[in-house]
Amino acid sequence: MPKLAELILQAVKDIEADTATQIPGAQTTDINLPTVAAEDDLEATPLRRAALRTLKGATHQLLATLMPAGLHVQELHYSHLQTTALDVAARARIADLIYSIDPDSTKGGVHVAILAEKAGMDSRKLTHVLRFLAIRNVFVEEKPDHFSNNRHSFPLRTDSANTLWNALGHLKEEIGLPAFVELPEVLLDKEGGRALSWDHTHSAFQKYYQPGCDYFEFLARSKDGYRAKRFGKTMIELSRASGIGEAHYKGYDWEKLGPNGILIDVGGGIGGHAYHIATYLPSWKIVVQDRPEVVKDGKEHYKKIASKANLEFEEVDFFKEQPPHRAQEVDVYFLRQILHDWPGRLPAGETAAWLKETDHQSTSTSAKACVEILTQLRKAAKPTSRLLIAEIGLEPPLLDRQSPILANGGMATFLSHNFSLSMMTVFNSEERSTQQFTEIFGKAGWKLESVSTLTTVLDRFIFEGVPDPSWKQ
Repeated sequence: MPKLAELILQAVKDIEADTATQIPGAQTTDINLPTVAAEDDLEATPLRRAALRTLKGATHQLLATLMPAGLHVQELHYSHLQTTALDVAARARIADLIYSIDPDSTKGGVHVAILAEKAGMDSRKLTHVLRFLAIRNVFVEEKPDHFSNNRHSFPLRTDSANTLWNALGHLKEEIGLPAFVELPEVLLDKEGGRALSWDHTHSAFQKYYQPGCDYFEFLARSKDGYRAKRFGKTMIELSRASGIGEAHYKGYDWEKLGPNGILIDVGGGIGGHAYHIATYLPSWKIVVQDRPEVVKDGKEHYKKIASKANLEFEEVDFFKEQPPHRAQEVDVYFLRQILHDWPGRLPAGETAAWLKETDHQSTSTSAKACVEILTQLRKAAKPTSRLLIAEIGLEPPLLDRQSPILANGGMATFLSHNFSLSMMTVFNSEERSTQQFTEIFGKAGWKLESVSTLTTVLDRFIFEGVPDPSWKQ
């Protein structure tokens, strides 16, 4: 225990030192102030990243060590109520209501009766929800029954610079509900065949909603496409909250790629991350490939923001061959958070070549999707092409007898393990380890050459591959 306490104290000192370096004279923002903390936007320098991860892992390890096991497990079991309470507060727009009445907390907060009346709720029931959140430092009870916003309730505002309002709705409805209700049933459904299946149609999401289509089509089919629109906003909100912007990519050595070339952003959406990459490769041509409807939006967005980045947009199905004019032309293929949407396990004895005879949207094809995506790129690659996969890297929480913290950082990887279960819930897929990426690369004709840690507190990396000259189609 003394070692854990020492780690915690040193981590706090390191964080304060890094904050002072990035914002001279600054002090840690009071958690009870209704504001967006300047520290939230600081670069995750190596010192800051290591300290925050140590703090997260060590504090949880210390609590797990000292708390009675029965209480520890109870807290884990009831954690779903945190999602529920956040959902109530977000849907009732409590943070917005408080801000509209007492924006800077100078009035001592807003009485719960006023909030309940405006939200159409019972005041006593709302009190229980807000107190449940307040003990977790979301909202502040200034005096009995009077609530104010604070640093951690600001993301519940719809108009805050760091809002997560859309993300909370999406994560609860499209991921949380299927996970709560159906994930245990799916994982234990041996007789029905779901327990051992990596088929996307056997996911908890599919069992709960029974949409008769894939996940993204389900979002698009919603009334007025509201789920699809919310998903797009969610991706923006989560990227911002996770520190995934231009500085995020500083962890990779872009200069080694040379002064000019062609980079394909495979499945790059409307080009959000292509714009970030363009700052590191200013003389390169960057081609964003995606579905026709997405490319249309990307071109419109490009014009709207009047970007000077050298971007092109191209309609391509990444399960099919690259356009003929791209063969032997591309220097870098870049994929960001594409593979984690797809199961990558291949049935024994089968190869990615099997997919040539099959519609890529069919049930059986999805189990081979990751290998097929990378195979299509390998077929078009030249000997000097590079493959950059920006994904979460998930390593096991092994016991380390030489350290008081688990080998992978323990709870420092909490969000990454959350994402992995989310991928399992929705797509019957997963976040992957370095070893798994090595295997997928190999089956698709690539060799994993390096792994670069990106500039974020999260477990995000660029897995870099080069063509395997011994590969045969």
